[in-house]
Amino acid sequence: MKIASTRTAATIATLGLMLAANVAGARENYSKWYATAQVGLGSLSSSSLSYSDGTSSETTSANFEESFAGGGTLGYRIGNGWSVEGEIQYRRNDLEAVDVPTLGSFSGGDFASLGIAVNALYNFDIGESGKLSGYVGPGFVYFEEIDIDFDQAGEQELSFETDDTAFQIKFGGRYQFSDRWFMDAGATWLTADSVRLELPADSAQTISSDYDHWTLRIGAGLRF
Repeated sequence: MKIASTRTAATIATLGLMLAANVAGARENYSKWYATAQVGLGSLSSSSLSYSDGTSSETTSANFEESFAGGGTLGYRIGNGWSVEGEIQYRRNDLEAVDVPTLGSFSGGDFASLGIAVNALYNFDIGESGKLSGYVGPGFVYFEEIDIDFDQAGEQELSFETDDTAFQIKFGGRYQFSDRWFMDAGATWLTADSVRLELPADSAQTISSDYDHWTLRIGAGLRF
């Protein structure tokens, strides 16, 4: 089952910025809160897929193509260079042709996730202009859904899904080109070990895989 389209993540991020803009117009002090909308390219490491039907198991290797990632954040600067932010992020990577002996041979598919994260970021100035800054920090991620789909001739044949948790590290930079608006660019490394996905029609059938993902992103932000 497909999680969400790329348009879903973009819509959520856009609505977040619109809401932030409305709030900003009603407040005089807009230095603490910020919101961003981002799009990027995601790379998912090759992984071993371990299939089990409850009585026997087998393992095959899988490779993935770079593909879309996108979402948004809502953050608050708490002081001393630190900020806390909530994040929603959609990641999707196409699966190359793969053979899972018991299930069959598939021409492709995808491995996708929709995650909600809480990040703690340390912010620091770069240069003396006060316009350019960097940030780095860890985050905890809850996957509202993560699924792997197996397709044949462009049609979905099987889908395994679950919810799970992950850890991530974000780093990047921001350029403040006006009092409120800034550009944001950076990278995120996310890792989840041995994610166990189930076939909805038969929970005894599972696929287990690591989920190690790099995201390169660029976006716009608003302070309010």
